[in-house]
Amino acid sequence: FGGASNQPKFIIPVAADNSKESRSVDGLALVSAMWCRYCQGKTETGEDIAPNDPQWDRLHAIAMQANTNPLVWLQMTDIYGEVGLNSVFIKAFSDAMKTIQNEGVEIAMKKYVEK
Repeated sequence: FGGASNQPKFIIPVAADNSKESRSVDGLALVSAMWCRYCQGKTETGEDIAPNDPQWDRLHAIAMQANTNPLVWLQMTDIYGEVGLNSVFIKAFSDAMKTIQNEGVEIAMKKYVEK
């Protein structure tokens, strides 16, 4: 189905491995931040995003809280596990969320690619 099953399978294990090996997690944190933004249920132009995950109600509620406290998103231990407690991932995720909220997804991606 949706991200709640895909993140733990594909994104989080790579983030955990990168953290252990002192490699960057910035792109992975950006993907997680974009997923969080998506789960807020509106596009940047204000169009509704239809629920598409069995856990949508939970994800949407937490994503809305992440507007003011990005760390609540990472506190979903069933998804993020230890990665959600990693200070490097937390900073990268928080920075990505701030950029997405203030400047938009396109600028966040551009900043990442241009690093």
